Amino acid sequence: MVVKGIYDAELCYDEAQEAKVRKKGTVIIFPGGGYEHLSERESTPIVRALNEGGYRGVILHYDVKSEILGLRPLKQAAWAVVTVKRLFPEEPVYLMGFSAGAHCAASYGVHFDDTDWYGKPFLPEVIQYLREHDAAKQETGNADEADIFLKETEGLEEHAGVSGLFRVDAMILAYPVISGGEWAHRGSFQRLLGKRETYAERYGDTTDYDRALQWFSLEKHVHASTCPCFIWQTEPDEAVPIQNSLMFVESCIKQGVEVEYHIFPRGVHGMSLATKEVEDLGKNRITDPHIASWFPMMLRWLDEIIA
Repeated sequence: MVVKGIYDAELCYDEAQEAKVRKKGTVIIFPGGGYEHLSERESTPIVRALNEGGYRGVILHYDVKSEILGLRPLKQAAWAVVTVKRLFPEEPVYLMGFSAGAHCAASYGVHFDDTDWYGKPFLPEVIQYLREHDAAKQETGNADEADIFLKETEGLEEHAGVSGLFRVDAMILAYPVISGGEWAHRGSFQRLLGKRETYAERYGDTTDYDRALQWFSLEKHVHASTCPCFIWQTEPDEAVPIQNSLMFVESCIKQGVEVEYHIFPRGVHGMSLATKEVEDLGKNRITDPHIASWFPMMLRWLDEIIA
């Protein structure tokens, strides 16, 4: 099943799984790929593993094609959260991101009730899209669902999404891109904002660029109402330095946000499940039972969150 949304976003899930087992909740999966592509190793295999653990996995195909992405992936995440809540009402909704996908998921997790770097709410465009979509549904006789959504989002343009409709219950972040500072994965931030020198040449000033870079440096924006987080990374990660996850975890602790954090002493970036199914021998992403233990630990953590 594919549900299409804002900026051509796609939510993909397996309808056949719905009849097999009652799901404990839905996990929206953000595959990694440096905001340049979406990794299959962090997509379908994750769905299967979640299904086996009693959770529904849905894959978000967010924008990685635009020249400069800006807030597009974040708005697609907002659309995905609301869409999942409406597809599977009264169930918990979680975000699971890998590498740059974890940056997208965590950006939403810390900023969903915030304004952008100009001080403007970024959800009104998403709300308008959903309302227009509902208007089309009204024409086909589905007015009740549309009326509910319109009521729940009334006035949110002014309050930047404080409604529970846009809130998620927890985040799972695997080897996450977090910071735009010293330890940044530069390629991810260049995909979001372009190159700083190009911006300076075009506009003659980098004030807005620097402000945006600070906004996307997520370790600076964790707050007391940020949802619980499960985070893991390998210490030798050369693509995304481990300082990214360390800084985010430290911010969670300072803000009193529940966090479980695992550092594995070996392994390269992008290990995914670290099972035979997702091996990538050319990049030394081999089966590693110790690293693979992150997934059952995460499932137990989710079960405790629900309880």
